[in-house]
Amino acid sequence: MPAKSIECKVVKVLQESPTIGGSNQVRIVRWIVDGKDTGALLEKRNLFSTADGQAKMGKAKGLNKTEVKYIIEHWKELESLM
Repeated sequence: MPAKSIECKVVKVLQESPTIGGSNQVRIVRWIVDGKDTGALLEKRNLFSTADGQAKMGKAKGLNKTEVKYIIEHWKELESLM
């Protein structure tokens, strides 16, 4: 089975909080898998920096209460992006 082509296009970063060696972002993204757009998704993702300074994606994370409150308060704007 051939390897899949996977690309992440960030539509908008809603919130970003620094962590040791990186950050967490709540964002709207579009994943492109083998040239097909999977649609806009809301995600919280851990990002980290490699030793040579490149930014890499880490694990997906759960939302906390503050992030959910932000989403509720800004739903009209977010809905238009999705």
